[in-house]
Amino acid sequence: MKNRNILLSVIVFAAIAAMAMALIPPPPANQNIGFYDTNISSLGPASCHAATPCHGSDDTAIANRHHLLVPRGEWKCQDCHPVDPSDPEGYGVVIERDCIQCHNGTAWSRNPSVVNISRPHHFNTSATMRHCNDCHSYIANYDDGHAVPFYNTSLVTPLADYKLLNATSGRLWGGCQACHWENDTVSPVILNNHDTHHQATSGMPGRQCTWCHVGNSSSLRADGSANVLRIYLTDPGFGWDTVNRHMELRNSTILNLGDTINGTGCQKCHSVATIHNIQYDYTNTIGQLGYGHIGTNWDCDGCHAFWDAGAEAPTGAIIPDMAGVMPNTLTAGAATVVAITGSNFLSGPGTYTSVVSIDGSTLTPDSVTDNRIVVTVPSLAAGIHTIRVVKDGDVSSSPGVLVTVTQADITSAVLAKGKITITGSGFGAQPTPEFKDLGVFVEHTTGKGKAKVTTTIKATIVSWSDNQIVATAQASAGEPLTVKSLNGEDSTRISGAPKPK
Repeated sequence: MKNRNILLSVIVFAAIAAMAMALIPPPPANQNIGFYDTNISSLGPASCHAATPCHGSDDTAIANRHHLLVPRGEWKCQDCHPVDPSDPEGYGVVIERDCIQCHNGTAWSRNPSVVNISRPHHFNTSATMRHCNDCHSYIANYDDGHAVPFYNTSLVTPLADYKLLNATSGRLWGGCQACHWENDTVSPVILNNHDTHHQATSGMPGRQCTWCHVGNSSSLRADGSANVLRIYLTDPGFGWDTVNRHMELRNSTILNLGDTINGTGCQKCHSVATIHNIQYDYTNTIGQLGYGHIGTNWDCDGCHAFWDAGAEAPTGAIIPDMAGVMPNTLTAGAATVVAITGSNFLSGPGTYTSVVSIDGSTLTPDSVTDNRIVVTVPSLAAGIHTIRVVKDGDVSSSPGVLVTVTQADITSAVLAKGKITITGSGFGAQPTPEFKDLGVFVEHTTGKGKAKVTTTIKATIVSWSDNQIVATAQASAGEPLTVKSLNGEDSTRISGAPKPK
């Protein structure tokens, strides 16, 4: 009897635990890999470079990347750092540093004359050509020849949103929103599939609805033309319904009686191969929910189930995730040992290893673990270089950036006839006046003994080129002089002009 009571207690406890688990909705996809599921205006500067290597992991690398555009004449200083004459500190200058203000599709908040210099991500050649994989390693390019299903949709075809909602547990089944569901209680907000794609491509030159939404010539509008979108339709009548959201299939076509549906819109970029090899930190998260598309039946059912709940886990190399590159600012003309951190550098249901690609050239690492690669980067020319981790020949991480600069180097600073002529290399472009901390500075000393005073004087620039600066300032031979440029700084002591023989 006692044993029966114990067994009954265990059964009751298990039933309660199962009910409790059923009431817990799944988390949205963990935002540990790739770009956060939102739009750029919802992010802050730190989100753009701290969690990913796209822009460098520190402010110096980002600054150098932009400053390298100044000598080439692509931008001027005030294009990015406009002046505000109402500065309360009285300087008449406020340097705007919020990169989102520039890159979210609006002009600078403090410089309305600079109109829409933004959105380099989706205004560039790769995006407008729909070569999304150039930046997003987790999807394919629409024209790269990957296999696109030719068969009609079936019960297990994922929908762009979901097939079924369990009202008790809150779980969604059979589509992208099983993991990628909208959540406005977190920051940055997680957007749904529809909003993520539409906001990312809004205003993109050449964008066409048919990039994603495949038309169905068998279902016509009232005017007889082929219906391309068919998202907001009443049934029957084929009129536009702007109130009710209808279920979407792969090609965003509504399943109405008599439709012949062959969904290919989503899979132009979200190919079978790229969908089935996404998993954050594969070795340590296999079997856990919300970290990717691999490892449990829940992962399979989330996309493919048509009932209220599998398949075998896929095989192949797991996409490497490059989280950081240090250092990411290198000196031109010098080889540098670089450490790359991240995950999945070796992971997969097989034996794999990773190499490093810089501007398309392959480098063999000095050492590789699943979370760290050490590689010797050879001498690179000054400029901006693309770095990736590549595994199994063609499974690539998203791109990172290496900024290579020619450091400022003073060879001499000669005082003659009231002018200081500074020669050297790597001085770059002359900083504009709002950069008060950049320029030529002299440590000038006056008085003697206890009355001696040393003052830092900012020199007046007469001329500035990459290898010579001419300036005027109160100065004497032997005093320290420092050049602070966009490419760094260097110091020397002023010498007097040689006496004529």
